[in-house]
Amino acid sequence: MLAESIEEITAPKKAKRRIGWMLGTAWISVLSFCALFAYQLPFITKYDEKIKIADRARAYGLGPSARAWLGTDKSSFDVLSRCVYGARLTLLIGVGATIMGLFLGGLIGILGGYFRGRVDRVVSIIVDSLLALPPLLLALLIVYRLDDLKLTIWFWRITRPWEITITLGILSIAPLARITRAQTIALREREFVLSARSLGAKNSRIILRELLPNLMPTMLTVAFTGLGILIAAEGALAFLGLGVERPQTWGRLINIARDDLDIAAWATLFPCLFLLLTVISFNIIGDHIGRRFDIREATL
Repeated sequence: MLAESIEEITAPKKAKRRIGWMLGTAWISVLSFCALFAYQLPFITKYDEKIKIADRARAYGLGPSARAWLGTDKSSFDVLSRCVYGARLTLLIGVGATIMGLFLGGLIGILGGYFRGRVDRVVSIIVDSLLALPPLLLALLIVYRLDDLKLTIWFWRITRPWEITITLGILSIAPLARITRAQTIALREREFVLSARSLGAKNSRIILRELLPNLMPTMLTVAFTGLGILIAAEGALAFLGLGVERPQTWGRLINIARDDLDIAAWATLFPCLFLLLTVISFNIIGDHIGRRFDIREATL
């Protein structure tokens, strides 16, 4: 009886979570597809192509219509096209920063949690130092410093999108390292690790074959949740004037259109909506992965 009543209570919640996961996955899939094949899709104009209309003056601040589904901005550009092209760069920056954080944060977290001792103390100092600084202030300092250095690797110059990606990647190192370290400490004394160590397995094999596969679900859960946070952080940097000029990200679109809210509010509203739905979708996907692999929130 008790089991049936618990099942009746939890069933609607599971159904809502399943619907939310399906909608979030569908949104990310459609958005990624449109961003990737924007040049081939007939309903998306080119980034630098103004809306074709006989009277150009009427295209200024044109509301949502058959000509422009999401309206036009103050420069007569299609808002839908700008949002789709902005999604391409926004997602690339977020994914690049997340990969950087996963690699570096996961690496130092595993090393600190597995070897302990001096290695763990060095890792703790690095992580605590990064977490002690206000994230926004640290991001501003890194971006401005990279701008001043004008770094060039071989014949490749680090441009503003790469500067923002590196900055957000550095910000994501500390949280991922702390979570990975805590999980590694919990796993290093488990039976399968002790058995591998007793059989004479090298530390590299234990880390790669035993620990890493068990850490991946937690790291993926945090990565998807962190990806949404990094996308929002990029929007905050762009809103403060550190965005990419061409093509513009969602944060940059919001920043340049905020002065025309009384004329063309949709030019600000729809980039905000794209940003909101994307962040929520990544959070839902991360939560679904965590529940799928039975990762407790207390561990995170």
